[in-house]
Amino acid sequence: MQTLDSSSSAAEQKRCDVLMLVLNDVSFDGRVRAEAAALAAAGWRVLVIGTQRADGSLPDHELIQGFELWRVRYGRVGRGLHRPWRWLRHVFQAAYILRALARIKTRAYHAHDLPALLLLSVVRLFRRPARLVYDAHELYLFQARYTSRLARGWHRLTRPLFMRLEGFLARRADAVLALSEERARLLARWYGIPRPVVIQNALDPVPDNTPAPVDLRTVIGAGRRIVVHTGFIDDRRRALTELVQAMARLPEDVALVFLGRGDAAKALRALAGRLGIQDRVLFVPPVMPEQVAMTIRAADVAAVLMRTGSLNTRAAPPNKLYEAIAAGVPVVATELPVLRRFVVRYELGALCDPADPDSIAGALRRVLSPDGQRDYRARVREAQQVFNWQAEVKKLHAVYREVLA
Repeated sequence: MQTLDSSSSAAEQKRCDVLMLVLNDVSFDGRVRAEAAALAAAGWRVLVIGTQRADGSLPDHELIQGFELWRVRYGRVGRGLHRPWRWLRHVFQAAYILRALARIKTRAYHAHDLPALLLLSVVRLFRRPARLVYDAHELYLFQARYTSRLARGWHRLTRPLFMRLEGFLARRADAVLALSEERARLLARWYGIPRPVVIQNALDPVPDNTPAPVDLRTVIGAGRRIVVHTGFIDDRRRALTELVQAMARLPEDVALVFLGRGDAAKALRALAGRLGIQDRVLFVPPVMPEQVAMTIRAADVAAVLMRTGSLNTRAAPPNKLYEAIAAGVPVVATELPVLRRFVVRYELGALCDPADPDSIAGALRRVLSPDGQRDYRARVREAQQVFNWQAEVKKLHAVYREVLA
């Protein structure tokens, strides 16, 4: 198996139509995987460059759903650096990625988020004929607040500079993508660019009788109703402490399943123990992005409880909303305009105050009631005709037909 590093002969000879860059290992990045697969299915040769984990536990080279995935190894350079000097490791990492990218010829670069845009813009200085698509997954400079006071101060100081840089590079891209209308409007207003094309992280509906990699009914035991939370277990951006507290206010036949892993899992387990509901709060390892919707079809309600502290969160629905729609599962979601547009307009479930466990519990009761299950499930099925990946693929293909014309 060939590895993608600074000495790879394969990299020197590689040609493709679309080269995507993302600074993660791609294992659980559903948007990158779905977009790459959609472009590959249309006949374009797609190469995704990601990053290898520190322990080197993933394949350096994979073929996934018709596209190639290569992961860059960094070696041990900068691994021992600690805050506030950890940023130097990212400089070393960037050097490895740039050396690999310089040996690949492509017709178009696809930058997933701001760090990838910075690196591909450097490469493009020497490969000017290649086109550039900027895919702004996030409002990268307006994500959840840092916990460190030093980091928050540094972020406030440097954000205006990086916004100028992002705007400068976005104006030179051949196309800009965003994942919500709200984020598209903000990017257009901030940077004086045409309204980005909105490619939502929607999923296709899961066909009936599709086998799931994990049977949640088996996990929690027979006769229980299931509340499910998908994705990274992070209490900084998601109201998970309040969700566990809300579970203590619900009947004993209601169980909560966290499908994923993350830093907050240990604390949430301890909280459930203190509340005496440890047998009703369960943690299941993550499944592949393509398997999430089929796994949660057994649930009765999906929790979409985002904290409201960051502009990034307030400007786009999270993946877990689209996963619930594809699975046909009603939701309990944060009271936010961006979520109200989905949940209220299409009657997908109930809204609540994520900072108030009583509000969360009340919303869960409404959705879990027999009437709630009947009515909301029917509305979610109708919403699947509006929010599905095939509708988004058409827009993505249109972008690339123009870019690669």
